[in-house]
This record gives sequence, structure tokens and C-alpha cells, in this order.
Amino acid sequence: MLPTLVIFLSAFLLFMVQLLMGKLLLPWFGGSPAVWTTCMLFFQVLLLGGYSYAHGLSKLSGKSQGRIHGSLLALAVLLLGMAWSRWGSPLIPDDSWLPENSQAPQKQILLLLLVSIGLPFFLLSSTSPLIQYWQGQEMEESKTWRLYAISNIGSLLGLLSYPFLVERFLSVQTQAIAWAIAFTFFALGVIALARKPRAAPQPALTAIETPDSPPTVLTLASWLLLPMTTSAMLLAVTNELCQEVAAVPFLWMLPLTLYLLSFIICFDRPAWYHRRFFLFAGAIATVAVLITASLGIRIKIPIHAASFGLFLFLFCMIGHGELVRLRPATSRLTLFYLMVSLGGALGGLFISLLAPLLFNNFWEFNIIATIAWALLGILLLREKDSLFHRGDWWQLVFLLAFIFYFVIRLGSELYRNGDHGFPRNPLLHAVLALLFAWAIGFALRQTRFAQSKYWPRLSVVLVIFVAECFLMWRVRDDQKGTLVAERNFYGALKVSIEPAISNALPARVQLTHGNINHGFQYLDQELAQLPVSYYGEDSGVELAIQRHPRRLSHPPRPLRIGVLGLGAGTVAAYGEKGDLVRFYEINPAVVNYSLGEEPYFSYLANSPATTEIQEGDARLTLARELAAGEPGRFDVLVLDAFSSDSVPAHLLTREAFELYQNCLRDEESVIAINISNRFLDFRDLIGSQSELLGYFPLIVQVRELSITKTPSSWIILSKHYPFLQDEVVIERAFPNIPQHEVIWTDNFSNLFQILRW
Repeated sequence: MLPTLVIFLSAFLLFMVQLLMGKLLLPWFGGSPAVWTTCMLFFQVLLLGGYSYAHGLSKLSGKSQGRIHGSLLALAVLLLGMAWSRWGSPLIPDDSWLPENSQAPQKQILLLLLVSIGLPFFLLSSTSPLIQYWQGQEMEESKTWRLYAISNIGSLLGLLSYPFLVERFLSVQTQAIAWAIAFTFFALGVIALARKPRAAPQPALTAIETPDSPPTVLTLASWLLLPMTTSAMLLAVTNELCQEVAAVPFLWMLPLTLYLLSFIICFDRPAWYHRRFFLFAGAIATVAVLITASLGIRIKIPIHAASFGLFLFLFCMIGHGELVRLRPATSRLTLFYLMVSLGGALGGLFISLLAPLLFNNFWEFNIIATIAWALLGILLLREKDSLFHRGDWWQLVFLLAFIFYFVIRLGSELYRNGDHGFPRNPLLHAVLALLFAWAIGFALRQTRFAQSKYWPRLSVVLVIFVAECFLMWRVRDDQKGTLVAERNFYGALKVSIEPAISNALPARVQLTHGNINHGFQYLDQELAQLPVSYYGEDSGVELAIQRHPRRLSHPPRPLRIGVLGLGAGTVAAYGEKGDLVRFYEINPAVVNYSLGEEPYFSYLANSPATTEIQEGDARLTLARELAAGEPGRFDVLVLDAFSSDSVPAHLLTREAFELYQNCLRDEESVIAINISNRFLDFRDLIGSQSELLGYFPLIVQVRELSITKTPSSWIILSKHYPFLQDEVVIERAFPNIPQHEVIWTDNFSNLFQILRW
């Protein structure tokens, strides 16, 4: 009973602390989704270290194993106590560890994690393989493997409990204390197990190998590559979701939950992995998710999440199901786990460190999908009893449905271009393709032709070909008209020449972050200094600046304008002589586009106002200025710090708004917030936050597209009665009355509260 409880608790604490530390570090590094992938890299590398340690420890005598492991656990508990005494928290570093700039964030994150939770996490990660090895001599082999499933159940509960219970009801400080206390009890349980005398386990015979038979090179490669692809796909899917929605624990939890669920099913109930079914469903899901990803902004969040989630689950079921089929006897258990953890770490290394260096956009999702199906084809070809060597008519049906679907899709596009009105519903096309394929397959089901072994091979080759086509299409689309494209810790950026769209939008230089336009400037010199896009005529930011009491006074008084998020620097076009426009920008690449040797955007250089750029996270920089007695004293504070459509939640909490209020000049000051977003509706959130601080919220919407404006939504917060009663303000803005109270804090934010269903 004690081994089961200890393994369960170790996994629960292991994944609980991942979400806790990710949430803590997120606002320290600008709310970037890369915070989570960097954290995951750290966790996977330490998991590899823990499994390596367990493998090495298994070579020693039982008494030596207990002494070494018990000593390290006691040291970890001591270090947690020392951190609690020094920092006031057992896990959370004090303010002296806050990043000073936005350079080398990965190194800073890895160092912070190493100092705060390095040894405890290392020891937690070694628990499952080590205790399974200790118990191998005392229970049946199937029950030993079941302990791994119990470990994953603990991990799953740790994930699920965090956003729905822990994050909601406990402050971050209380979470850290509770975790440290639970770790202490865990350490005592492991020490009790370590003191128990034991002999070396005897190798057991499995269906895979005979006693003492070493795994082949291909088996070792499979132990490494299968978990590598599933780990990489987990992070790639997380990146895809977080880049376009928000970097929040819930969207980290969703893919990781599906990933763990596949582990639990495959290791606890191997018979549930039915290869033929999952290959068939996985192929369909692969094509479906590639189509979903290509449609991008035309699809809503629930469809995105469902498509990516279903694909990831099936993808991981295939990878982990094949991994379980290759598992060894318990005598080689620690080696098996070592290779699995090494694969996971390599997958994390590829996504977190190599992909940003190799690619200038998020292409790894397509690349991993292509590689994984090629690897699967090799494994199926290797096994003489796999479906690659014995076909049936269902494989022909699948292949025909595949072909028919793309023929129908192509036909619908051709008929659409000819204005024949052929239905373009993808679901209808899929149903028609399946019906045609089934009819032909049913007619041929008894023939040798239908049962050929080549149909499954052609099906896998076709999936690989389709995945490669989508990859090439995505790369070509990203490079169209591009002047510069780069990817760093804060996202994927592109500056491109966009051709004219009739008379509404002349040719322009445009900044794109992910899939979203983040500002542009016209190439025509007469139009180049016009404030345009979300910041143009009739926008909320134009109203806040041009109708500000200081601007309307006689003579006009200078304005101090603070802008969270630089973009193309368009807000500088509103600056007049004597004004100060200060931008807060965390991404060094964005700064270079406006201030480099040959800048792509000239708004800052040509503005009559004094312009400044403060590099680093806006909230941390504002807090430092306030602590130093040098607040911005802004008359207008503009919030537009979204990355693609992803929301930096730490800039929208109650504590953040209290900070903004302290950085304003006086009662005449206003806050303008860009709430233009495909997926999320911020009206209730910002309306509720503003009421707490005594501000009156106004909504300003632009629905027309013209040379000087594009559709946008803004909320202006003001306490100043003359501004609120200004005739132009009354004409162009309307009150934002929250329908529901939605309050986000640094301890809790719920994405479902503002989701556009």
C-alpha cells in the first residue's frame, strides 16, 4: 500500500509544481507562451536526470540505494526550509530575482527553476522507476507496470485539480507552503521504503524478449523516438493554442492531460490500444487538424481546441501504444524509462530551443506530424504480423475515402470559381467521400484486390504526402512578400509588403505577429504619417488623445502618453510638439523594426513629440518606475500588448489596474484598452475591474474599413466628468455595463468567463 501511495503522491506533486512555477514565472517574462515550453524543457531534462539517477542507483546494493536516496531527500527538505527562511516562501524567489531586461529569458527561467525547485523535482522524478524497481521482486510483472499507470493518474489529478481547485481558492504563497509540507510527508514515506531490506530482482520472461536478451538497436531507437515525437507534438500543440488564445494554466493543462491520459490507458490497459482502429482514426484526425490549422482565424476556439485535442490524444495513443508493445522485462525497466525520458527531453529541446533557431515561424507542428507517420511506417514494416503485411477491405475503403475527399474538395473549389454554387461544407464532402468509398469497398470486399497488403502502405504514404503538402503551403504563405521574418522567445514576427486592396487600403508595410496584423504604415509618403489600422480615425485611442482636456485647453497643454506594446509605433503619430510618448515593449525585434539602422516603420522618427522606448515587460517596468519614485504620470495610458491574439493575462488583473492607476497624472487621465479579439470578449472583465477602481468604462467601436481606419474595439476608462460629457465622446462612445462580474487577480484568471462561444 505504501509504495502505491508514495508513487501517487510523487506524481501529484510533480505536476502540481509544474503549473505553480509556470504561473509564477509567466508575468515575470511578459506572459509569453514560450515561458511554458521553456519550463517544460526544464521539467523534461530533470525527469531525464531523475530516471538516469534511478537507473544508476539500481546497480548498487539495496542498503547503499536506501542511504543515498534518503540522504538526498533529507537535503531537499532542508533546502526548502532554508528557502522559506530567506525568501519568505519555500519555492518562490524574492524580488531580487526579477528579470532586469528581456534578453536571454530562457537562461533566466532555467536558472530560477533550478534554484527554486531543482533538487526536489529531481528526486520526485526518480520515484516512479526507482520504487517500481524495488517492488519488482515482490509482485507480478503486470502489477509492476501498473504502478506506472498509477503514477500517471497522480499526474493527471495534479493537473486537473490545479486550475479548478488549487488556483481558484489558494494564493500562490499558500500553494507553495502546502506543496512544501506535502513534499516533506512524501520524503518520509520514501525513506521508510528505502530502509526496507531487498534483494536484486530476477529477470522475468515477457512476450517481447527472453531473460537477459539485450534490446536490439532498432528497439532502443524506438524507445527513444516514439516518446520524442509525442513529447514534441505535445509542446507544438500547446504552442499553437497559446499563441492564438492565451498563455494560461488551463491551456497548458488541456494538452498535457490528454498526453497523460494516453500514458495511463496504454500502460494500465494495453489491450485498449487497438492498432487498426487508432491508425485509422489517427490518419483522419491528422488530415482534419491540418485543415483546421490552415483555416486559422476563420474557425472559433471550441473547434480549434476540439480538433487539436482529439488529434493529440490519438497521436499519443498511437505513439505510447506502440511503445508499450516494445516494453522489456522488469530487469531492464530502468533502462526503458531512461530511454523514454531521454526521448521526452529531446522532444522538449527541439521545440523549446532548436525550433526558434531553425524556423522563423511555428512550423514544427507540421514537421513532427510528417516525421511521426514516417517513423510509424518503419515500425509497421518491421513487424511481420502488422497490417503492412496483411490487408483487408477496410484499408481500401479508407484509401478511397481519402482520395475521394480531396477530389470533391477540389471540385467544389473549381465550381465555386465558376459561380456554380457547389456546396463547400467540408463535413458534407467527408460524408460523401466515405459513402462512395464504402460502396466500392463493399462491392470488392471478397476479392484479393481489396485485401492487398499495399493499401495500408499507400494510406500511410498518402498521409505523409498530405502533411508535407500542408507544410510546404504554410512555409510559402509565410514567406509571401516578406521583408524580414524572425522568431524568438516572444513569438513569430513578420514584416511584409502588402499589396493594395482596392481603394480601401493602399500598398503598405505591415507587421504581423502570428496570424494577426499588429500595425502598418503606407508606402505613399503623403499617407505615411497617418495614424491607421486599430489606431486610426474614430478609434478609441484617437478619441482618448484628441478629446483629452489638456489637448482641448487654450492653449493646448502637453500630454504624457504611455503605450503598452509598440507594434509599428502608430500611436506616435498623435504626438505633438512638447508631448512625450513612451512605449513599453518586451520584444527586442519589434524595437528594431522602428529604431534599427534601416527601420521599416518611421512613426517614431517622424513624430514631433519626444518618443521613448522602455524595453522589458510593461508591468514590471512600470512597477520599477513607481518604486523608484519616477512614475510615468501619464495623461493617457494605452494598453495594446497582445501577442498575435494571445492575451497577457497578467496585464489585466486587479493588481495590474491598481498599478496603472498609480502611474497616471491626475483625475483627468484616461486609460484606453484595445479589446479587438477574435476569441475573447473583454467587456465584462474590464468593466468589472474599472468599477472596483471608480472608473467609468466607455466602448468605442469602428466597423468600417477605409484608408484611415480598420474595424476595432476599444474601452476607455475615465473618472473625469467633463471628458465623459464631451459631445464628441457622447456621440462616438457608449457605456460598458458589465452583464456579469468578472474579476481576475494574480492568483486566479478564468478564460471561460470571457470566451466567445
